[in-house]
This record gives sequence, C-alpha cells and structure tokens, in this order.
Amino acid sequence: MLRVGSRRWYSCELSAFAPPLAMPEAPAASAAALPAPKWEDGMRIKYVAEGKKKGTLSYDRYEKYRHATTVAEALQLGSKKSDLNWDFGRGLVSLVGGAATKHAAAASKDQSAAKRQKTAHTPADAAQPLNAVSTPAAAKTLRDGVALGKGKGGPVLPVAGFGTYKLKKGEAKTPVLEALKAGYRLIDTAQVYENEADVGVAIRESGVPRENLFIETKVWRSSHGYERTMKAAKQSLKRLGTDYIDLYLIHWPGAKTGWPLAKGTICPPDWTPALRDTGTWRAMEDLVDQGKVKAIGVANYSVRHLKQLMKVCRIKPMVNQVEFHPRLVQSELLEFCKKNGIVLQAYASLGSSDAGQAATFFALPPVRAAAEAHKATPAQVLLRWALEKGALVVPKSCNPERIRENAKIFSFSLTKKEVAAIDAVHDGGRLA
Repeated sequence: MLRVGSRRWYSCELSAFAPPLAMPEAPAASAAALPAPKWEDGMRIKYVAEGKKKGTLSYDRYEKYRHATTVAEALQLGSKKSDLNWDFGRGLVSLVGGAATKHAAAASKDQSAAKRQKTAHTPADAAQPLNAVSTPAAAKTLRDGVALGKGKGGPVLPVAGFGTYKLKKGEAKTPVLEALKAGYRLIDTAQVYENEADVGVAIRESGVPRENLFIETKVWRSSHGYERTMKAAKQSLKRLGTDYIDLYLIHWPGAKTGWPLAKGTICPPDWTPALRDTGTWRAMEDLVDQGKVKAIGVANYSVRHLKQLMKVCRIKPMVNQVEFHPRLVQSELLEFCKKNGIVLQAYASLGSSDAGQAATFFALPPVRAAAEAHKATPAQVLLRWALEKGALVVPKSCNPERIRENAKIFSFSLTKKEVAAIDAVHDGGRLA
C-alpha cells in the first residue's frame, strides 16, 4: 500500500407473435437453480399470483403486469427488464415452453464452462489451511502467518501477501487470480483503491475456499466517524462479495485534505482528531462484535497515534501497516509494536514506482551483494530482509513472472551481517 494523494477518490396490447397455447409446456425454469436469462420479446412466461405484498407500490405495478404471458406483454404492461430479473431471482416469474428448455441448456453450458475455468485457476494446495508460525522469518510457505489477537484461535495473517494498490478498477481481477494461483493467500485492498469488486470476483473464481484466504481492506480518510465507517464497511463487504473481512484497517489517522477538495476544506467536515478514536475505532470494534470483521488495525500510525488509541480502545489494534524499507527503517515503531503485540506490516518494500525508486532499491550495494550470495533477485532480498526484521510484506506486481518471483522468499535466510548492512542504508527518506 502507498499513499494515494493523487488518486481519484472518494456514484396494453397483446403481442401478435404469441406462440400457440396448445403445445404441452416444458417444466418451468427454476430461479433457484438458474441465472436470469437474456430476455427476448417472444419468450413465454408465467407469473405467480399475489407475488408482492398488498398495499405497496411494487404490488400495484406487479398486479398490472403479472397477467402477461410473454416478455413483450410484460414490458407493455409496465414491467422493466430489471423487474423481470428481480422477479425471476425470487421465483415470481418463470419461463415456460421451449424458452425454458433452451435457457436451462444454455445455463448448464455456462456453468460447466465456469467450473472448468475455476478448476484451471485452482492451486494445488487450495485445501490447505493457513498455518501460524512464531515469527515472520520462520515462515516456509505463503500459507504461513502470525496469529492475531490474544491466545490461540485468532485469525492467521500470512507473512507475505499480494498488494493491489494502483491496480485499476476493472483490471485487478487477472493479477489477483495470478497471485492466488501462485499460492498467495493474503490479498490487500482498500476502499480508496476502487478495486474491491475485482478482488471479490477473483477470490470466487480462484477455487480456494474462503476460510483458507485472508482478505484485508481499509476505510478511507473521508469515512472517519462511526456511521460513515459502518456504511463504508457494509459497502466493502458488498463489493468483495463476502460475509466477513479478515482484517479491517484505518487507512490514515488524519482526514482528507488537498486535491480534489477546494483549498482550505476538509473531509469529513466534522473532523476532529478525537473522531478517529470515538467514532471510527468504535465502529470497527462493533464490527468485530457483529462478526463482520475478524481483526482490526491501523495504517500509517506513529507511536504517538498508537499510544493515544490504546488509552481509549476496547479492542487493541492488532496490525499497523506502514512504510518500511531500507531507506526508512522505523526501528522505534517496530520495537513499540513488538512490545505491545501489534504486527507491523510493511508497504513500499521494493520502493515506489511513482518516485522512481524501485530500480534504486535494487541497485543498493548491500542488496546486490546479498542477492549474489544467495542466488536470489534484489526484490527477493528486500522482501526477505523485512521478514528477518520481524515485519510482514505485501508486494504488488502486474507481471505474472514477478508475482511468482516475489513469492520465493522462504528458501534462504540473510545473515545478521547482511541484515545490518541493509539497515545501514537508512536515511529517513519517505516515499509516501
């Protein structure tokens, strides 16, 4: 995850062509088993009597068109295709005759194709559950992670996941599917990335059982406050198409300012620093109580922010996702998190393409030396260095080869000397 300051953020006549009624009817297409068809005027249909609740606006409209026997008639009597879809999905209207048989055959063919596609994406270890390890450096696979919360039984956050920052809406599905196929089980997204729906489609098509995945998303600055956070969470759940979120983070401790807002304005307009604790965090705690969120945390929080939150919270933050790389080794923050049982998750581990830093990171002498010594890539060394430090990582790439390459960080370890040499690069430089 990186800062997204420049991103878009955060809206009657009967048909003359009705078929003869003397033909025996095929069994009605069942809405419980089939998706809605592509409605054509000549399709024969049958409505359920008294399908809507009497006294409602929808009842009055329904009573006008429910006597139709074809799609054309229903549309002439005031129905819309969206009504047909809604009614079909709830079993209020069904196809009859040849249209029912044809639709059932087409739906069966589509379902078979979808099943074949899903099988093609399904990784060999899809049925394997997430596994808790003692430290990030002890992980051996992408399924290994650290347990969140107190005691056993808490959700397991994989030590290495797949980030989706800057994967555009409508374009994120394929890279996420590639990541899941490569073995990643943690997918990191956010409200402001505008790609949660793509992530949802990918996880459903991946063939990996939901309980073996870890979905992490974040509430954006403009949604600070209790009601706004509850609404944002509901929308994220809907876009992701899941009943629960594994990890929900506050994206930034402050409110939204700057572009595209007018100079001097702030969003939300009722913002005060206390709002993130009394409003946003309270909502997140309630989401945990409701079972809609398994674990909660923060992003971009300093030690000061964490101390303030811990004074007033009922559920302690379990994760802090922050910028962490060789140029910004946040040692004080890392040690504070370790001491207080907060997992530090790093972003910008490979540098920022926005700042032109990725190539610079790869060229760092201690990184190149370690890569040569372990027959690894500079990217793998940078990710491994973070694990050795006790941080988790969420690298992002659109390139299938790079996605697989970034996952191969468990077959080697860095020496203390190599870790110290990379630490020495620190100069406090921030990319976000």
